[in-house]
Amino acid sequence: TQCISYVSCHDDMMLTDRLKASVRLKKGELERLDKLAQTAVLTSQGIPFLWNGEEILRDKKGVHNSYCSPDSINAIDWSLKAKHEDVFRYYQGLIALRKAHPAFRMGEAELVRKHLHFLDAPEGVVAYALDGEAVGDEWKTIVVVLNANRKAVEVALPAGAYRLACGDGECPYSGMRVDEKTTTVSAQSAQILHTIE
Repeated sequence: TQCISYVSCHDDMMLTDRLKASVRLKKGELERLDKLAQTAVLTSQGIPFLWNGEEILRDKKGVHNSYCSPDSINAIDWSLKAKHEDVFRYYQGLIALRKAHPAFRMGEAELVRKHLHFLDAPEGVVAYALDGEAVGDEWKTIVVVLNANRKAVEVALPAGAYRLACGDGECPYSGMRVDEKTTTVSAQSAQILHTIE
């Protein structure tokens, strides 16, 4: 409860501006990286902070400190909601997922230390498992894989059969793939899985 998780705030660029300034983006990568960044925020322990307009890929035309900039820089362009509806829906799904699962919001550092375990992962990937059952979550084990690489990577999963809850830029994931013999996941961008009984 003493940690605020965020990827951009009012004191600097919007996330969209930062991504454009720091990465040579290929087609479709802005949306993918935006979703990846916010998956990290909304699956992190602590309190998530989202800056208004991030859910529709708002930008400030690269302006770092816009306190004295005109409305043409600071106003929210609401037409972006229709243009980036998939991003907006993804944020909605992540927020609903977080609200529904206490494993993403344990609230005490000791609980996090005890019930969050990092998994071996390739370079450019963060992967961890949450012991949901220990904190009263209906999902016994939850695995989060955050892949910043441009290609899919294989990540070994703890023992169990898994269902994909979020992945391939969708949350909730509409395909709900289930594999009873899963030992690895091929993760492109962000994936959230949970064990099934």
